[in-house]
Amino acid sequence: MKYKKLTLSLIIMMILSLGGVAATLTYAKLSSSNTTQTMSGGTPPSMPGNSQSNSSSNTTQNQSNSSSNTTQNQTDSSNKNMMISSTQSSGLGSMQVLIIGECLFVFSASSLVLIATKAGKKSIKEALNKSYKVVIVVISTVLLTGTLTYGTVMCANTYLLDSKQVQLQGSGTPPTLPSQSQ
Repeated sequence: MKYKKLTLSLIIMMILSLGGVAATLTYAKLSSSNTTQTMSGGTPPSMPGNSQSNSSSNTTQNQSNSSSNTTQNQTDSSNKNMMISSTQSSGLGSMQVLIIGECLFVFSASSLVLIATKAGKKSIKEALNKSYKVVIVVISTVLLTGTLTYGTVMCANTYLLDSKQVQLQGSGTPPTLPSQSQ
C-alpha cells in the first residue's frame, strides 16, 4: 500500500456517507411514526349563539343562522381533514431523498476511486491518466448513485415507512386474504 492516506480517507468517506444514509432513514422513520397517528378533526367547537328574543322573526333568524353555522363548521372541518390527509405522505420527502442521494454519491465516487487506484497501490493521477478512464469513472459514478438512490428510496418507502406494514407487524397475527365466493 503505497498511498495509505488516500485509502484511509476514501474508506472513512464511505463509512461516513453510509452513516448519513442511515441517519436520514432513521429520522424519516421517527418523523413518519409521529405523523401517522390518527388525526381526527372531531366536532368543531360550537359558535356562540345569538341571544333569543321573544319575537318570532328573531327566532327564525337564529334558527337559520344556527343551521348555516353548523353547515359552515362541517364544511370547514371536512376541509381541514382533507388538508391534513393530503399533506401526510407515507414516503420520504424530497429533502430526505436529496440527502440520501448526496451521501450515496460520495459513497459511489469513493468506492470507484478506491477500485481505480487498486486499493491505494496507485495514485489518482496514475489511475486516471487517460481521458476515457475518467469518463468511465464519471459515468459509473452517476449510474451507481442513481441505482443505489432509487433502490434505497423504494425499499425505505415500501418496508420502512409503510404504515400498513407497521400495523401488521404490531398485531401479532398474520394477515388473512379475503375468500372469493363462487
